[in-house]
Amino acid sequence: MKDEALTMRESQDPRMYLGRLEQLIRSELGPLQAGVEPLLGEVRAGVAALYPEAGATRLSPKEHQAQHAKLLQTLDGLEEVLEALQLAARTGRGKG
Repeated sequence: MKDEALTMRESQDPRMYLGRLEQLIRSELGPLQAGVEPLLGEVRAGVAALYPEAGATRLSPKEHQAQHAKLLQTLDGLEEVLEALQLAARTGRGKG
């Protein structure tokens, strides 16, 4: 039962999803992934602030709400950039 609870917690960990997203970006975009690195850095920082490690300082509700809004905005921008880079990767630009 403890193993199930641990697995459930890990599967809901935003860091796990972020890591998976980064793997997909690397495999899909290859060298073009450098174009999203600044935005991924912002996403990493946002996730770390919203979901701190055990024992780390948590944000106040107001700060949490503001950080959440900022993260959503960053994710929207990341989506737009990813779509453009994916198109470039599929058309053969950025290879080499």
